[in-house]
Amino acid sequence: MSYLVDAANLLTLTGIAASILAITLAVRGEHAGAAISLIGAFVLDVVDGPVAKRTSGRTIEQGQFGANLDSLADMVSAGVALGVVTLSYGHFRLVYVPVAVLLAVATALRLSYFNVHGLDESSGAYTGLPTDLAIIGFVALMLLDGPMGGVAFRVTLSAGGVVLALLMVSPLRIPKLTGPWYVPLLLVAVMLAVAHAARLIG
Repeated sequence: MSYLVDAANLLTLTGIAASILAITLAVRGEHAGAAISLIGAFVLDVVDGPVAKRTSGRTIEQGQFGANLDSLADMVSAGVALGVVTLSYGHFRLVYVPVAVLLAVATALRLSYFNVHGLDESSGAYTGLPTDLAIIGFVALMLLDGPMGGVAFRVTLSAGGVVLALLMVSPLRIPKLTGPWYVPLLLVAVMLAVAHAARLIG
């Protein structure tokens, strides 16, 4: 329990709570709220790293614990919550289960690979699409609910989920976003949250 006395770990755990909320709202059919909760999980995942680096007196053991905790949080948000949202849109029909399973498997493989190999040594880039960017991409696709509607939207979202899963386990090199790049990334997240909030209000 001593690891709870750490700002970065508390942010990561709050991100898990946001993912659980997203799952709950998705099961209830409240998809706009689920999308906003996923954005919350994404933002917390983005900021916990910089907070950890700026926390003075943090030991190597605390850093390793935080890194493992972060992976578990990513598994909940990208690996589980995205699958549940997909199933919810599909009214939990069996035909959508393979998409949910694929997202979970791809996320687990992506996180396990990163935990073992880390960033590419030569380029300092991720191998495969990072899970937080997968969340952003998925939430952006959720905005098509309404403009498309019905079967067309569910097929598009499912196809998008498959593509995101494949990108997570692909050899694609994604530069690690640091420093000033955090600002536009967070702005995109806020804009997506506002767009979904407008749907929620409307």
